[in-house]
Amino acid sequence: MNTKRYMKWGKMNKKTPILIIVLFLIGAGYLYQSFLKDELKPNRSISVNEIVSTEMSKVVYSRDTTPNINFVDIKLTNAQIRSIAEWINSVPDSSVIKMNQIPPNISAGIVFRLKANKEVRIQYDLEKIFITRTDVKNAQMYSIEQEELKNFFDQQLKGFYFGNDSVN
Repeated sequence: MNTKRYMKWGKMNKKTPILIIVLFLIGAGYLYQSFLKDELKPNRSISVNEIVSTEMSKVVYSRDTTPNINFVDIKLTNAQIRSIAEWINSVPDSSVIKMNQIPPNISAGIVFRLKANKEVRIQYDLEKIFITRTDVKNAQMYSIEQEELKNFFDQQLKGFYFGNDSVN
């Protein structure tokens, strides 16, 4: 009788390493998701303390004797930089659409250069806001819906198209 019990336990012991491996893999997957959750989200928070420098430029169409296209640099204040970062950070995941490429008809753009040669590039085409990030594990491109940031770009672009506010 003791022999049968011992045999039962012996069979269970052979299954135990498999159970331990399965539990370990489940636990490792959970930890990976927990610790890297921010890395997996495309619209990860931007810390103003990580920003080393900023650049903003816009396209301006003008006409002397012939039409000209110029790129004009815009100096951003610390308050504007902070607001832009906050606006992007406030975007819910439901307003993020991943993309494979950014359209070529960009009218204005901002680059946040971050520590460790990373950057967040924010571009606007008069309708949508596009973001390219190299500060996440795999570079990400996506569009966002953020009304305050759209209004900021529209304000900066006043008069950009032959003195008009829009291309229409």
